[in-house]
Amino acid sequence: MSLSKNPRFLAAALGIYALLLFSILPLTPLWLDEIQQFGNTRNGSLADLMRWAQLNAGASPLPYLLQRVSVDLFGYSSFAARIPAALCSVLSGVVFAAISKTFLDRGRRIAVAMFLILPIQFRYGMEARAYSQGLLFSLVSLWLFLELEDRYSPGLAALYGLSVAASLYSQPLTLFPALAQAACSFRKRPATLWWICAAIVSYLPWYLPQRVAQARYALIAPPIAFFSWRQINPLVLLHDAAGGGYACAIPLLALVVWGIRRERLLLYTAAFALAGPILMDIVFNYFFAERQLLFAMPALVLLGAQGIERLSETRVRATAWALVAVFIVAAAVKDLRQSTTPRDDLAATADAIVSRLPPGACVMAAPPGQIAFYLFFRPELRDRVCEPNSTPPAIMVVSSAYTAAQERFAPAGLVPTENIGIGQSVLALYSRR
Repeated sequence: MSLSKNPRFLAAALGIYALLLFSILPLTPLWLDEIQQFGNTRNGSLADLMRWAQLNAGASPLPYLLQRVSVDLFGYSSFAARIPAALCSVLSGVVFAAISKTFLDRGRRIAVAMFLILPIQFRYGMEARAYSQGLLFSLVSLWLFLELEDRYSPGLAALYGLSVAASLYSQPLTLFPALAQAACSFRKRPATLWWICAAIVSYLPWYLPQRVAQARYALIAPPIAFFSWRQINPLVLLHDAAGGGYACAIPLLALVVWGIRRERLLLYTAAFALAGPILMDIVFNYFFAERQLLFAMPALVLLGAQGIERLSETRVRATAWALVAVFIVAAAVKDLRQSTTPRDDLAATADAIVSRLPPGACVMAAPPGQIAFYLFFRPELRDRVCEPNSTPPAIMVVSSAYTAAQERFAPAGLVPTENIGIGQSVLALYSRR
């Protein structure tokens, strides 16, 4: 892997990005999706964690294992939980820089900068979830695929197959960039196609039992999030594409239009990784989310950088840099907000329960299953959770932004005495008459 063109700039950009990313990891508490990555508990066994990963829709085991190693080594903290995501994001930048030399010349530096600050990429580099790990292995697969195009060898092909398998075991949506590579190689390099097929087959021992486990679990707890055509309204897709709203997506896509050439690999990757997740959502009746488009972003950024190169050779070169400026400013503003603003109030609510719960009182959540969120942050509350048929002098009922209106309740036989607001959460205290 070489960063031969502009090595000092690329090394400096990646170093600054790494320092920045690791410095912001502890600035915000973990939020709902991140604590669910732990299975809502900090103390479960490895077997419990794998059972949870099986039940989690679209989950693969490798990110759970890597995060577990990080927390075991460094102790529980938001920083430790997010280390794997940040490390994978930085390494993704390194691999992207190596890949970019195949497609770009003068636009390589701006492509790396745009990739690093791309809001959807930046978000999952600082969030304790699976996506940046999937992105890393997907980019490694692309780099190996390009190497195979230049110098085929059985050993390199086997390494490529292992990389595709690691991608799938990190995030199954990486299937779609791999399928784009298959579409580009099935005539020229049929052996590469066989390795892609072998990687997909290697994922079945995880996928098939997972489908069985999820089907059984759905009988007990039916899913509450479903696909809707409104989720893929063109304006919604445009707004969410880059993770930073219209001000990021429109300049990037405008540059992509200028950058489209006869680059089948980039075009196929973008098309497969954009359309594939939406088709998957329709088939499996799963809700669409912007994170599903992450694996199309490297191809789109490379195409956009090609657009910058083409526009720079024309009389309207100022247009290219105006679009880049709008993208960079919008992305930087979005990244600042993402890195400093908590996504929900669960951690603050857990702290407030500990400080506000009266002596002798117990706590309940609305709905009851959400009590696990607060126990995650403050395990000492476990002894204060209301037991069935208990008669404490007071009960605190906690509702959050994730509590539906019909899930709120008041304990029978008690009267309301105090409501405490914590962001979008409410601590409602009830006492006996």
